[in-house]
Amino acid sequence: MSNKPDLISLQGELCLAKMINGQPAALLPIGNTPELQLKITSESTDHFESKTGMRAKDAVLRKQTGVSVSGTLEEVTKENLAMILSGKSIEIPAKAVPETSIGAVKVGEMIDLGVRNLSEVTFKGPADTAITTDKYNLDLVFGTVVFKEAITDVKWTGQAGATTRTTIANDLGGEYRFFFKGVDTYQGDKIAVTLWRLELSPETEFDLIHEDFASYSFEGECLADITKANDPELSIFGHIDRFSVTT
Repeated sequence: MSNKPDLISLQGELCLAKMINGQPAALLPIGNTPELQLKITSESTDHFESKTGMRAKDAVLRKQTGVSVSGTLEEVTKENLAMILSGKSIEIPAKAVPETSIGAVKVGEMIDLGVRNLSEVTFKGPADTAITTDKYNLDLVFGTVVFKEAITDVKWTGQAGATTRTTIANDLGGEYRFFFKGVDTYQGDKIAVTLWRLELSPETEFDLIHEDFASYSFEGECLADITKANDPELSIFGHIDRFSVTT
């Protein structure tokens, strides 16, 4: 028999599955999460008796209950970045850029060509006259150009490399199945946490400059699955399973 006190120290891996038509897709491990919390909130009304003169609280009416999740994410992939930014991940293939007009250019002004990861770029001026490379400074990586002299009727063509694009705040209200695969590093037990419906909050901060490894906070509200209200082994929000594994 173990004489260990009933203490707990948890570590584990969080996985999320996009809910599609009420059913979870494949679970996606979202990366290292050094902080992860489950919070239960309740709105209540207190009742105070008026018989004894002590005005003592004698009842509490629980009117609303909520479950929320918050955490910190350290790894950023194209999939979980879309979750953090409430956006979508899009693979944009390499392509040839057709001849595109940028009009008249001024000396020293930086122009965004709107395409990244460029190669084989050429510029033309009036009457399709080629503009030589000594007349501009081109950043092929980020797709910007600065001309050294004023030129009218400028056009350009080139090749754009493949990129991964994550849109920002255009996929709000997405629901996920929450599944946490945990281990109690003190007792050795396994911990599995399931939340049926998690809606991630669009409110976050995504730092663009760092002095150290980056981390990103996320929050979400659990939504009830009322089809499980009468199941004695489940609950409308989810549950925690604790078990030991015999080897």
